[in-house]
Amino acid sequence: MNLDAIRECFDGSIPGVMATCAPDGTPNVAYLSQIEYLDGSHLALSFQFFNKTRQNILANPQARLLLIHPQTAAMYRLSLHYLRTETEGPLFERMRAKLAGIASHVGMGGVFRLKGSDVYRVQAIEQVPGRPLPPAPPRRNLLAATRHAAQR
Repeated sequence: MNLDAIRECFDGSIPGVMATCAPDGTPNVAYLSQIEYLDGSHLALSFQFFNKTRQNILANPQARLLLIHPQTAAMYRLSLHYLRTETEGPLFERMRAKLAGIASHVGMGGVFRLKGSDVYRVQAIEQVPGRPLPPAPPRRNLLAATRHAAQR
């Protein structure tokens, strides 16, 4: 399984949960504001605060990410390896703009500030055992239906 198969999990409707571990073995869990799909094997995660998660990932570049599919509630556990942090460029600007929109929508425009876009390589993806809901039927293409009606 690759990231393309679970792209819906990155739409932001259900926050991802990231687990890291300190050098002494102490675990830490954090909810993520933003997960950005880069390609079939890489993700970017928002770095907003200098917190325990950030300290852990710099000391130990391994993390786990739990994602939930917004329509079926299927859960996926990803093993990640931290590669780098981008603080400028197209990826950073795209994530910064999206975060500003999220902050504005929830009335926290002055609180959310992107410090960087952390890039990770996805080492493994496993579906968590469970009973997800059946997928929703495909959505009807309303533009095509409108064109058809206009032609008639």
